Amino acid sequence: MKNWQISALLGILILGFLLAGGCSSTVSPGTPSQPTTSTVTIATAPVPPTLVSTTAVPTTAMAFSTNEINKHFVDIAFDPDNAYINKWELDFVDIGISGAYTDADIIMLNNFTQLFNKYSSVELLEVKKDRVTANIVLRFMPESGLQAIETENSWKIYKNRETGDIIFVYTKTPDTPKSETIFINSDFKGDERTHWILRALLYGLGFHGESGNYPDSIFYSGSGTTTSLSKIDLKVVELMYGKKIYNGMDLTDVQELLLIDNE
Repeated sequence: MKNWQISALLGILILGFLLAGGCSSTVSPGTPSQPTTSTVTIATAPVPPTLVSTTAVPTTAMAFSTNEINKHFVDIAFDPDNAYINKWELDFVDIGISGAYTDADIIMLNNFTQLFNKYSSVELLEVKKDRVTANIVLRFMPESGLQAIETENSWKIYKNRETGDIIFVYTKTPDTPKSETIFINSDFKGDERTHWILRALLYGLGFHGESGNYPDSIFYSGSGTTTSLSKIDLKVVELMYGKKIYNGMDLTDVQELLLIDNE
């Protein structure tokens, strides 16, 4: 091969090598290469919105101090006609009902006894219809009939201070220390009827007084339509029919036992 042919062939090889090297990179000589970056998406669970409860938060039940409960007890355990504690000390007390009562009266009384029994060491039994003998007998009659009853001085006649109407008449059965009869005015209607039936029964259970301090109390002196025991009333039931209080205690005995602060 002649020398000029060899030189041409070498030139073609060198040119091909240079062109191959230039196609492998788009970076200009002298320019630093930049790292290739890519965006990576990481799947995440959606953040739940803050949940707002629609359930009402119960308010804190009204709390009473021991001294407040004890004072309320004294107010309703004593009255001018009863200077001593007079409670039932049996395991069970049965209740009879007779006269002009209604089925609603019986349902109401049985609901009351179930509540009372939760706070008492003495159990009130279910009300018995048309009974004239029991530990406590509730006899319903109109006010005109109550006025005609011949009473003794030892009987308690509970009257409406404003109208003079008789609400109930309480007496113990002669020669039967474990039996008492309460004659109740059957003329009352609605909440007033319920109120005075319960007040009459509670009188027979030893709660003879009233209070001017708690408007929601069934013993509140300014109301005749309260139909249930309030929270502080239930505390007093628990105290009366617990183990601390016993029959025959007078006011001084109770005050000393309960350490009542009268200030």
